[in-house]
Amino acid sequence: MLKRAVRVMILLGVGVFFLTSLALAKTNTINLNRNFALPDGQTLKAGVYVVVVDEKLDQIQFIQHGVVVVTHRCKCIQQGKKNEVDSLLTFQDPQNKDVLQGMSFKGETRVITLPS
Repeated sequence: MLKRAVRVMILLGVGVFFLTSLALAKTNTINLNRNFALPDGQTLKAGVYVVVVDEKLDQIQFIQHGVVVVTHRCKCIQQGKKNEVDSLLTFQDPQNKDVLQGMSFKGETRVITLPS
């Protein structure tokens, strides 16, 4: 009985820690209708991702079905006003690949850039 109680307490502690870490980092959801390359060559396949930005670590994570698919460096640039819409900053490289350079989310005052 005591072992079970200890196990439950440990699981609750891990769960609270995980949820707290997600709450401290800003999260948003994006829906990619096609594959995108990141500046370092990693690929994000079409789909829905939870985007977690940790400004203190200058890091962005793309999470799909609870699994971190891609982690990349990022830089957040503060603007004077709130973004009016969600947007992706992209370009096509010489091989005709769509490269994701950054993004902004409605209601936030930052632009998230993805350096190479």
